[in-house]
Amino acid sequence: MDISGARVLITGASRGIGAAMAGAFASEGAKVALVARSGDELQRLADEYDGKAYQLDLGRSADLDGFIDRVEADGGPIDILINNAGIETSALVEELDEDHIEQLSAVNLVAPMRLTRQVLPGMLERRRGHVVFTSSVAASTPAPGLAAYCASKAGLTRFSESLRIEMRDSGIGVTTLHLGPVDTGMWERVTDHPAFDVAQTRFRRFKLLVDVSPELVAADTVDAVTTNKREVRHPKRLSATMSLAAAPGRLTEVLLAGITPRDHRR
Repeated sequence: MDISGARVLITGASRGIGAAMAGAFASEGAKVALVARSGDELQRLADEYDGKAYQLDLGRSADLDGFIDRVEADGGPIDILINNAGIETSALVEELDEDHIEQLSAVNLVAPMRLTRQVLPGMLERRRGHVVFTSSVAASTPAPGLAAYCASKAGLTRFSESLRIEMRDSGIGVTTLHLGPVDTGMWERVTDHPAFDVAQTRFRRFKLLVDVSPELVAADTVDAVTTNKREVRHPKRLSATMSLAAAPGRLTEVLLAGITPRDHRR
């Protein structure tokens, strides 16, 4: 997909991976629409990249109602949707606050599904578009202290895999980012819990985990959208594990080869 001139909507865009993606896509000539809860930093980035800022709480159901319609009425069609926003847990299951479980599920899973549903009709009509999901190695690897987070990312990965099958021959690409440690504040907060910290320390001792920069993730995302790549994996040394986790989905796609789901709607 040609990124130059495309309009890109990025959630969780005020810092970390989202902010790096804003810069990476803008540098390729894309028009960026940036979404986050925090207003000042978001507006600064939007001004820097000659884009637009939309302050939104993805955890509030009412805020999502008709959101894509509002954004498109304000600045034109969305060609690329990047579902990047996410929040983490750092607690054993019995320590979890139930309100936080609900908030995490809303931001990490429900909001991406709703925004994707809202953006698809226009993309399908234009036969042009790409949807990106920031998932995690936690989608396929259990981790103490991250049970709710793992569940939300597993759901997001399965959603993206199913969407990819539905979008066959539609002109819409789907990319899933499966990420381990990224050098952001979120990872620091996650490792604050001793149960997870001791687990990730052991993985690092086996040299299975290594930090990557938000800028590297952003550059790989630009490349994935440009070349219609289905997946981005970091760290690369966990690629074999991620391949095993992806195997059932890949097998399903092979078994459904030649079937275009949109031809079989009621």
